[in-house]
Amino acid sequence: KQRWVGRTLLEVFSKEFVAYSAEYYQASIEAGRVTVNGQKVTPGHELRDGERIVHRAVRCRENPVLDRGLIRVVAETKELLVVSKPSSLPIHPCGSYRYNSLIALLRAQGTVAPGAELYTTHRLDRLTSGLVIFAKTKAAARQVGAWFQGSEIRKTYLARVRGSFRELIDSVSGLGGGEGQRTDGAALPAGVTLASEGRIRLNGFIQCIDHKVGKYVYAFERPTVGEEAKDAETQFEFAGAAPNGESVVRCFPSTGRTHQIRVHLNHLGYPIANDSCYGGELRGDPSLPLIPHVRQAHNGVDGEVLEEEAAETTMHPSGIFLHALTYRLPDDEFTSETPLWAEESESGG
Repeated sequence: KQRWVGRTLLEVFSKEFVAYSAEYYQASIEAGRVTVNGQKVTPGHELRDGERIVHRAVRCRENPVLDRGLIRVVAETKELLVVSKPSSLPIHPCGSYRYNSLIALLRAQGTVAPGAELYTTHRLDRLTSGLVIFAKTKAAARQVGAWFQGSEIRKTYLARVRGSFRELIDSVSGLGGGEGQRTDGAALPAGVTLASEGRIRLNGFIQCIDHKVGKYVYAFERPTVGEEAKDAETQFEFAGAAPNGESVVRCFPSTGRTHQIRVHLNHLGYPIANDSCYGGELRGDPSLPLIPHVRQAHNGVDGEVLEEEAAETTMHPSGIFLHALTYRLPDDEFTSETPLWAEESESGG
């Protein structure tokens, strides 16, 4: 990552990786369990662009993921492979997800030949389901990546949020309350404007406030302190009412910032209902149950092998109510299936 360049190895590990303590990372670097370009270095080693960092753990057990059967192929051409990713799966092998990753499972089920190249063109969070576009060639990867970077791909997501989103749409449309107010008289969230009939727009900036846990916040004006903030825009429509007083919302992100839709909906006061990181609650759902999180064995500060601590099992979400439904490219369009949690809604027109 570019933000690591110029920082010390120990600083990057202790501030950006939540699994172990700073003391553990220092001992691991000094013992040679963390290497740079295959060489043992000091904790104060200053990272340079292009260096390869390896952390050798004693044992890595796979975290469980949802079993949805074979990964569904939405479309395949000579240059692209488009699939529908289930929630709970990261795209790449990472951390405690080696076999249980989208690319590994595509190879295991025979969709991708063992030696065939596959290039990612965009991100999709582990907890989010829906469309993922892979490129089969470097040229195709550059082209699709450039389209994403240039906001030339029109994206539609579905989200299920707490509260009646129709009320917010009506408030911004001027159907109730005074200017800048909701129908209940409360002030509208900063950055909200009417995009078109039945659709609102949120503009502003998104800033990371904690890389270690991956936490982002919204700001109406560009922050002058902390991590560099990036401009972000999303448009929203009410799609229908859902059980428990919730709403299904269509989301149209114009930019592609990390956690953008999640942060924007939380700022609007309508967080994704089961997104405990951004205003929702940690809860199980028939289609998205809670699943256990594996505690890993690792080397202690003195090099001894420490087994998993005997503790109550920690339950984590297998996914959140956020789904990448449609990607419209300059020369094609792809659509995935509608998730079960969105099919329960009563259409909002």
